[in-house]
Amino acid sequence: MTLLALLVALWGVKESYVPAYFADCQWGQAYMKQAQQLAFLNNAHPALGYGFYILPPVLLAWYFAEMHDRWFFSFLEAVAAVIVFVAILDYRKVEAALSPFLKRWRNQEWQAAYEYGSGSFDYGRMVSPSQLLNQTITQYWVRINQTLFAPLFWFAIFGLAGLVLYVLTALLERGDEANDRPGWKKIGTEFLYALDGVPARAIALTIAALCFNGKVVAVALRRFRATDREAEVVLKLAVKMGLDFQELPMSDEDMASEGARRLHAVQDLRSNVFVFWLVVIAVLTIIA
Repeated sequence: MTLLALLVALWGVKESYVPAYFADCQWGQAYMKQAQQLAFLNNAHPALGYGFYILPPVLLAWYFAEMHDRWFFSFLEAVAAVIVFVAILDYRKVEAALSPFLKRWRNQEWQAAYEYGSGSFDYGRMVSPSQLLNQTITQYWVRINQTLFAPLFWFAIFGLAGLVLYVLTALLERGDEANDRPGWKKIGTEFLYALDGVPARAIALTIAALCFNGKVVAVALRRFRATDREAEVVLKLAVKMGLDFQELPMSDEDMASEGARRLHAVQDLRSNVFVFWLVVIAVLTIIA
């Protein structure tokens, strides 16, 4: 059921067959609003509010998994997994955002590329075209991790309960609806860093295996400062070392050409990592 639910969700997202109610996670937003209206939590610690918000659906998902010996509960678990997956698997939008950026980059329209990319990626201040390209590659992998690999990782490790935990935490962090309980959003953001960091290290190990690069293994196992965004640092270093990116050329024409090559390379690497993970999940499913 694990692999089947994933494949059905991927097919639905790819073919755009998912209604907006499920694709935009409106059911999750409605649940979050109901949780925020619990009056007795007004004076409680934000962690308690987050616990009351996250534990009921996670425990329900865990119960479905525990009752897997009954076909009805296995069916409900698979249906629920598809519903939760389609609410988070929007990596195709991230992929689509690179095409207009790439067009502007090839035309050496650095400012236009920055302005367009800032709508999809969390840029810092633009200093130079080379920094813009590096930020784009890093933020591309951060977003791909959040919208593909992290949900897939926690689903493979903890089943539906892990997937629900990740999706509802990401929903709490990303939306303005959480402002009714600012403490919930802060806790969700901090916890999401950890939920993103672990699969980012798994991605780094996969890149090390696919690129036959031992330096990337060191990145995956390295400890970082508590103030660092773990996933961002790990993915930035892993992709740079795995694809052996050197300094960009100085001339604008050469920089545009090399930048386009790198963007295509990171997209190909994403596809290879994804296929590798699917094969691993399929093998584990067959063995189990």
